[in-house]
Amino acid sequence: PVTVPYLVCRLLLEKKNKEEMYGFQIIKRFAENCAEDEFELKTGTLYPLLAAMEDRGFLSSRTASLSGRERKFYRTTEQGKEYLLQQTERWYKWEAFTNKILER
Repeated sequence: PVTVPYLVCRLLLEKKNKEEMYGFQIIKRFAENCAEDEFELKTGTLYPLLAAMEDRGFLSSRTASLSGRERKFYRTTEQGKEYLLQQTERWYKWEAFTNKILER
């Protein structure tokens, strides 16, 4: 089944596919792309998820200073890109299944 962590992983990996970003940037990007109250990504959800994705090899990170503050920047690994492709296929199957049910 498709779970909320899967959806967040999928969205993160798509965003991360393009550039490296630190946590607050990810939260801000989500907020910019969601209608008000549609989806809220909180730090208490994001940071454990980033750590788990890094542990599984889907993300790599580096620490760097930005505006005088240490930030941890994340980037999708090749393994993460492969995971995204697999999960995207899974998503389309789930979407087709859901649409069939709703059409009845």
